[in-house]
Amino acid sequence: MGFAERSTLRDVSAYRDKESSNAEGGSDITFDLSSNELVLSPLPTVLAAIEEGLPRLARYPDPTARDLTRAIAGHLCVSADEVAVGPGSAGVLQQILLALCGRGDEVVYAWPGFDAYPLLVAISGATSVHVPLTVSGGHDLDEIRTRVNARTRVVILCSPHNPTGVVIDHGELCGFLRSLPDHVVAVIDEAYVEFHRNSDPAGMPKVLREHSNAVVLRTFSKAHGLAGLRVGYAAGPREVVATVRKTAIPFGVTRFAEQAAMLSLRSEDELRERMAAVTAARDELTADLVDMGLPVLPSRANFVWLPLASAAESFARAAATAGVKVRACPGHGVRISVGDAEAHRTLLAALGQKDRGNRL
Repeated sequence: MGFAERSTLRDVSAYRDKESSNAEGGSDITFDLSSNELVLSPLPTVLAAIEEGLPRLARYPDPTARDLTRAIAGHLCVSADEVAVGPGSAGVLQQILLALCGRGDEVVYAWPGFDAYPLLVAISGATSVHVPLTVSGGHDLDEIRTRVNARTRVVILCSPHNPTGVVIDHGELCGFLRSLPDHVVAVIDEAYVEFHRNSDPAGMPKVLREHSNAVVLRTFSKAHGLAGLRVGYAAGPREVVATVRKTAIPFGVTRFAEQAAMLSLRSEDELRERMAAVTAARDELTADLVDMGLPVLPSRANFVWLPLASAAESFARAAATAGVKVRACPGHGVRISVGDAEAHRTLLAALGQKDRGNRL
């Protein structure tokens, strides 16, 4: 064949293409603590609405998800033309990169980070520029700023950061945004923000009003428990959002996803209760791991990060042997999603046995 692969795709793989839901440890995996899924089921009102809508599966959804767009705009106190929706925050990020980047452009972000970033950047034709995290697991904003040049089109900032759970200080964020040249857009990935504040951050609309180079990216997959429906959104300047909408996949947000997301937005009190339960479990897991003598960073997400460096893969193998799947970043550390009490007990018991055998 005369097929020629785009050069930016040669060094990346399809997203988790070698991995099934029970990839490490095969069928012996009982608990999956690797994907940051919400341990709780969607709200009962959401489940009921989905069941009621099943007879309409033969119909296309609204191609613009107009009702959801308006609901999100009201929730964020912004205009509807400042909001773009898509199939999960990763899908919306792909739209953003396709709209703003091309061959010869660069996208700067901290690493290790969300493992879809390199692929999404490559799909746009741009080149990734990785900036190492600080020792404390946060963004090195000064170093990121030095990597910005005439070729830079987008800087991605993830707060709370995936995989470390560290939050960017608000004042430092604003100072960084002010320092960027006019041709650069900062995408602030807030997929886990609800776990940090237990509510919508009051400062977010202010950030958008005061910084015309900022786009905020969010999802209904994590705190809202709708990962299987794939719906997320971005909020930012009208001219950027208008371009981002052009790169959307037709009918990318299903009718079920739109309705479920709107119902979830209306359930803030229940959401806060759920976030309190998840963060309490996160803090308890952190304390238990620390008691075992393991290094754990303070997290503001629904996962914890252990900076284990070269021991990351052996840690993941020890967990998988006991039937618990965690996410290893070889050479960096291990990310453990917050699960239910039984999953945590199984993991801790396995790690205790490994530690006693001095094989970790």
